[in-house]
Amino acid sequence: MNVMIKVTKNILMSFALFSCVFWAHWVNAQEEFLCDATQASTQELPTLDKNCPIGEGLWGKSGPRSKNSMFWIQCGIFSQPMPLADAKILYRQISTDVWMKPGANQYRCLIGPYNDIRKAKQELKKIHRLKAYHEAFIREVRKAQEAAAAKTTPPPKASVAQRRVSQPRSTSQPPAPSKSSQPPAAQPSNRTVAPQKAATPTAAAEGIEIRKQTVIAGVKYVIPFLGVKASQFYMEYEIPWNRLSYEQAYATCQKIGMKMATESQWKQLLASQIMNREQWPLYLPYWGMDKRGMFTSGKVSQLKGSSLLNVVCVQ
Repeated sequence: MNVMIKVTKNILMSFALFSCVFWAHWVNAQEEFLCDATQASTQELPTLDKNCPIGEGLWGKSGPRSKNSMFWIQCGIFSQPMPLADAKILYRQISTDVWMKPGANQYRCLIGPYNDIRKAKQELKKIHRLKAYHEAFIREVRKAQEAAAAKTTPPPKASVAQRRVSQPRSTSQPPAPSKSSQPPAAQPSNRTVAPQKAATPTAAAEGIEIRKQTVIAGVKYVIPFLGVKASQFYMEYEIPWNRLSYEQAYATCQKIGMKMATESQWKQLLASQIMNREQWPLYLPYWGMDKRGMFTSGKVSQLKGSSLLNVVCVQ
């Protein structure tokens, strides 16, 4: 298990062997691309859903066809999934992760995702230095509407299909708090308020640990952790963090006497930069008020309550 953490850096994975949601997100796009991914065991690389779009190859000196594209590096095609041990040499050259994508009697090796073509090209050069990966190349995934428009023009058609995760409709939802009970929205300001120094983790309620906390402009922010036996989790900074449905996240904040963050409160937390300085988890989006998915890029999107995200509570 320790080898897996060291090798995969910030790879999104559930050691409880549950299905996970892989979020390939880039800031300038109007929509987030969501792909299912699973991991059979901690001794195997994660596997992307067979329907996850991986786009088309960029050959020779051809550049991206869209400014809002994302990118993969294809590192080979194998008859069997690549063993984790074989991926170690790749992880020494890259800043992202290695994935397997099943096809017809084959498994495609993919590295990424990247939202910057320059970064992808830099890491492709490093990969080409490895004897077994001279033929690695970059693939471009375009937004669905741009790919559809390209079908009416002479250039080759793009086969990218934008895909949202199909989630079962939640049978029960927590009651929406009344407007009067919500914390007042923070007023935007050109001045960044310096956060108070974060305290060490504390136990807020039975079975709930406060992993991170800070106070900004009179609003207290905390990241609770329910424990590895109480909920699904993923690894970041070599420790586990929650993956909760909206209903679970809502109940967790209630148990510690707090509420879910509003969009304005989330943006104020991001503006403080404390999440970067104090190593708050950044890889997975957070649940906010009214089933809002809050990304560390600053984007906020309406999501289904069954998606599994982290949560930040406020008071």
